[in-house]
Amino acid sequence: MPRAGSLVSAALLLPSNLTLCYLLFLAVAASPDGPWGEAESAATVQVVSLLSGALALAVALLTLFILATQWLRSRWWLAVPGLVLAGSVIRWLFPSA
Repeated sequence: MPRAGSLVSAALLLPSNLTLCYLLFLAVAASPDGPWGEAESAATVQVVSLLSGALALAVALLTLFILATQWLRSRWWLAVPGLVLAGSVIRWLFPSA
């Protein structure tokens, strides 16, 4: 039978990782309404990218804590926050692409 810490950790990390992926999707999918809306769109992309990057750092720290306590043992839990952080940084650097 799985330990309660493993179940609680997985139940906490799964929605957190899904939220990160959704925020990154919003940053990538944002597009201007036309040539007049490029500045506003770029600002929106940068704000959402910054938010997803900050949350990815927080989830990565939470994941590191959970892994240090050995409630979960698989290091693969760090893959999602790492990839979202990398994607957020790239999208933040190139908001109008």
